[in-house]
Amino acid sequence: MGKFAKKVYDALEVYLAVAIFALLIATVAIQVFMRYVLNMPSPGLFELSIYAFVWVIYLGGALAVRYDQHMRFDLIYRKFKPRSRLIFDLVFDGLTNAVLVILLPPSFLYTLKVYPIKASALRIPWTFLLIVYPVFLLLVIAHNFTSLFCALRELRGGEGRPKEELPWE
Repeated sequence: MGKFAKKVYDALEVYLAVAIFALLIATVAIQVFMRYVLNMPSPGLFELSIYAFVWVIYLGGALAVRYDQHMRFDLIYRKFKPRSRLIFDLVFDGLTNAVLVILLPPSFLYTLKVYPIKASALRIPWTFLLIVYPVFLLLVIAHNFTSLFCALRELRGGEGRPKEELPWE
């Protein structure tokens, strides 16, 4: 992976996700304080925490695809020979990308279409919540293409996918 691509991926999937997760923790803590100590619940903070939660879920999902860290049922997969696993990965990643590429244009158009709809408490456009989905799709497509390229190279006898150091280790 190129240095520029790694910096972009890290900026979105690690640093932005960590910042949004910190915002989520802060909003929940403030909500608890306001509701149970001050007896003044804040609908705006509640809505912001929901937005932050959705963003963290999708950015974390893309990060899990990047490092191949998704949970999976691999009881049968592990019994395959390494070459068969590579072929299985190629087929699976190819099909996944085909579906995601088909989903990308309508999801982006829908995200733009809902701009006039405002959130009930914060009064910001829903687009700011929903734009994370096309971003997620783009990131997963990019990660799957990287996996496809590396698996093809390994099938031809070349070097496999280099292991990146996990940012949380």
